[in-house]
Amino acid sequence: MAKTREWNIITETGENIRVTLEKKQIIVNGNTPIVLKTAKSTESSILETVYDIPLGNGEIAKLCTGTFDGKYALVYKGTDVETGLEHKIADVPKWIFVFVALYVINFFVILGGALGGAIAMAALAASARIAANQERSKAFRYIMCILIYVGVTIVSLIIAFGVGSLLNRLR
Repeated sequence: MAKTREWNIITETGENIRVTLEKKQIIVNGNTPIVLKTAKSTESSILETVYDIPLGNGEIAKLCTGTFDGKYALVYKGTDVETGLEHKIADVPKWIFVFVALYVINFFVILGGALGGAIAMAALAASARIAANQERSKAFRYIMCILIYVGVTIVSLIIAFGVGSLLNRLR
C-alpha cells in the first residue's frame, strides 16, 4: 500500500475537502481518522474493494481499490477525483461464483500447488473482469468465461499428465 495518498474534492457548493489515506486510515479535513476496514461498503466485489468515506457535509465519497492491482481511486458523485473520468464500481454478477467453485475443484483435483493456484487465480481474475463488463452481452460474457475455464482445464491436465509422466520415468 502507498504510504500516503491525498485528494482534494471540490463539492457542488464550492467547499474544498481534503481526503488523506495514511496507514490504512482515512482522514477527512484533518478530523479523527477512520479505520478503513470499518468503512467497507456493501458495493465491494471480488474485483474491487469499496470504502464509504463520509465527507462531514452529509455526502459520501467512495475509496475504491482494485483487488488484484491495489491501485486506489477516490470517487465523488461517480467521478474519479484524480482523473476526472467516470468511475463505475465493478458489479460482478453472482453467476461468477460458479466459476470460483469450478476453479477450486480444478485446483484440488487436477493441478494444485503454487502453479495450480497461480493459474486458477489468473483465470478467475480474467473471468471476473469479463463477467463485470456490462458493455458486452450476457451471452458473450458466459461464452468467454466458459472458454477460459475449458482452456485452463486443458492446460492444467497437460501439465499434470506431463509432470506425472516425467515422475514415472524417473522411478
